[in-house]
Amino acid sequence: MKLQKMVPKLALVIYVRLYERVYERVVRGRGRRREAVMSLTFRPKLDKIVELLLYLAHKRPGADKYQAVKLFYLADREHFRRYGRPITFENYYALWYGPVASNTLDLLNGASPALLGASEATLPFKTEKGSVKAKSGKETETTFIREPFRAVNSELFSKSDLQVFDEVLAKYGNSSFDELYNETHKHFAYLNAWQHRRHSADRAEMFYDEMVDDEARRAELIEDLSPIAAHMK
Repeated sequence: MKLQKMVPKLALVIYVRLYERVYERVVRGRGRRREAVMSLTFRPKLDKIVELLLYLAHKRPGADKYQAVKLFYLADREHFRRYGRPITFENYYALWYGPVASNTLDLLNGASPALLGASEATLPFKTEKGSVKAKSGKETETTFIREPFRAVNSELFSKSDLQVFDEVLAKYGNSSFDELYNETHKHFAYLNAWQHRRHSADRAEMFYDEMVDDEARRAELIEDLSPIAAHMK
């Protein structure tokens, strides 16, 4: 009897979640061409996220959390566009200051890596609280990435992972808050998410397929990856 009562409730939960996903892809994107209703849903690789932050600590000590979440976005975007696979498989959201790597931001805000699903209990580098100032003069609290506590485990990365991340660092590693703000606000994936967020929410989910400009390439990636995206490594 209890099971019979639970089944309708379970079905309702599944229906609501499916409706929310379809809403994001159809209602939010109304008036814009879309090759598929369902998005590519990846599972974030927490150990790679922690290790890439450590790599950043070695390569660009002094980077702050706003730079980190943008550098991760630019690297994942570029790697996905080239190879059909992101580096970290992060979840990205559009906020007022641009695309944000969700788990990366949580970690730099003090969340335990282990609680998020990573192998390590603490971050393998020092962090320091501080603030950054925009051209407007407004100061925003941030977290700075300081010296690393150990070497990077390069076995977690492919050659292309670090190659693309190094390219992004070379191009954007010294960019200011304002420069990264202006650069990432041009991207369609961000604009479409932010402009069509629900009920003036303070954030909106971004989708990897919208990071690909070429429609034929986008459609190809969706067709090839949709069945396996959540299981990719």
